[in-house]
Amino acid sequence: MNLTERSQLPSRHAVRTTIEDLVNRPVKMEDSDILPVRDTSVLAVYVNDRIVTSAVIVLDLAAAARIGGALGMVPPGAVDDAIAEFELTEMLTDCCREVLNVLASVFNVRAAPHVRLYAMYGPGDVIPGDLTALAVVPGERLDVTLSVHGYGEGRLSVVVR
Repeated sequence: MNLTERSQLPSRHAVRTTIEDLVNRPVKMEDSDILPVRDTSVLAVYVNDRIVTSAVIVLDLAAAARIGGALGMVPPGAVDDAIAEFELTEMLTDCCREVLNVLASVFNVRAAPHVRLYAMYGPGDVIPGDLTALAVVPGERLDVTLSVHGYGEGRLSVVVR
């Protein structure tokens, strides 16, 4: 098998169905603009077996809270409160990390390098500048507004290197 050196951009369908299957709720996705990295963002870093960054996923606070809340079955009102307070609870953070960990599977396709979640930066964390720059590079990316049934909307961007 001839492996490429780069991860492939996952399809919208792969991202959506992976999240749906995990949170056991319908998820809708619509095109969106590039999501800038802010101090309230969540950024996941995916690396290959040589510990080289292969991809990043950026979520705004709302998306992180909503997918974490849906996975953890947190009442939607508590999720809305966390968003209004610009802070993810420990449970929302842990559940969001689990969703992002499982999303590594969308990169692990035939003829592509194996990828795994390496790090997750949450609201208020200092995100290295090279990752912030990678997150907004035009090119191979998926930028969507996602809506988790019963929880609401947030924005998500997937960028491959």
